[in-house]
Amino acid sequence: MTGRRRTFSTKTKAFTAVLTTVAATGIAIPVIMSERGEPATSANAGTAHTPVSSVQKLHPDAACYEVRVPVSVKKRGNAHIYGELCRPRHQSTTSKTVQLLVPGSTYNHSYYDMPVADGRYSYVSAALDAGFSTFNIDRLATGKSTLPPSPQYTLDTGTDALHQVITQLRDGQIKDRAFDKVVWVGHSLGSSMAWAQAAKYTHDVDAFVLTSMSHVVRDEEPSDDGPGQDIPFEIKAKDDPKFRGAVNDPGYLTTNAGMRQFFYYPPNADPAVIEADERLKDVSTAADSDSTPLPPAKSPSRAIEVPTLLVTGDKDQYCTAGTCTPETMLANERPYYSDLAGLTSIVVPDSGHNVQLHRNAPETNARILNWIRTTR
Repeated sequence: MTGRRRTFSTKTKAFTAVLTTVAATGIAIPVIMSERGEPATSANAGTAHTPVSSVQKLHPDAACYEVRVPVSVKKRGNAHIYGELCRPRHQSTTSKTVQLLVPGSTYNHSYYDMPVADGRYSYVSAALDAGFSTFNIDRLATGKSTLPPSPQYTLDTGTDALHQVITQLRDGQIKDRAFDKVVWVGHSLGSSMAWAQAAKYTHDVDAFVLTSMSHVVRDEEPSDDGPGQDIPFEIKAKDDPKFRGAVNDPGYLTTNAGMRQFFYYPPNADPAVIEADERLKDVSTAADSDSTPLPPAKSPSRAIEVPTLLVTGDKDQYCTAGTCTPETMLANERPYYSDLAGLTSIVVPDSGHNVQLHRNAPETNARILNWIRTTR
């Protein structure tokens, strides 16, 4: 598959890399039957006489709902995006800002709400405690969202679906709550998708927080402590016990057993988080790794015209070579963004690719939330 890195090192070993997403051109969306068979229900359905949802149990001090947001797709019919909408019970001007949480490749909504250590690794919990609302989603072709036939799915398909979700968040069509501002918080692929989103839908989002993604991936030498070149990093999802019988499309992939550890910097990682990461892993498609490296002037990220924060772990291959600092990141990334982005950078010490799932996650999330608060 193009765009996938297969090197193994003591830092971020063999994680799936996306250098850039497709340019913002016309989007054709031909799919729409979920292999997992979830109905494309209304985003407002099931508000009465329903059992307490799992997300509500995780966040008892907030008002949380599991929803399936209907999205329109061309040529074939309807699809849905699964998401978990949480609002602080005490409404304020801050709670009128919703953070759209967009996970990376082979991840679902659990990335932002990892059920380990009483919420220590939950960005959702941190955002709610700070007074923000969150909409934590499974991207199209992942998790409980519609899984289209893999050859027909593109990243443009995914960004178009998210545009419809954003529109419904603003219009109050999801649980009858209209939001004044939308902040896109992406991880890895969820960050690079933001570039294409901005190129096609310039005014969708009020600010971007782009974690674990940049325009240049630093080279790293293979290491003897990697899994070995004869062990594939990914396998077909249908051959993995987790997905056997649920995902039959051979174009859907997942990480091989034991590979999730390579998204972390082990000295600063909680083994319980890595175990949960393995247990909750999701799927990817070839579109997740399609990359067309473009010069800065032609990068879709230059379409971003709102405040943008970059958050990168210093052990991540998306951090600059040598000693990675906020200054080196800005020097590398500024040519790929317009001046209107007002680019800001946070480099998290002792952190690998999953920058919000290391032991210093509370500090990382606090810095992100403070930026959002002061930027709104």
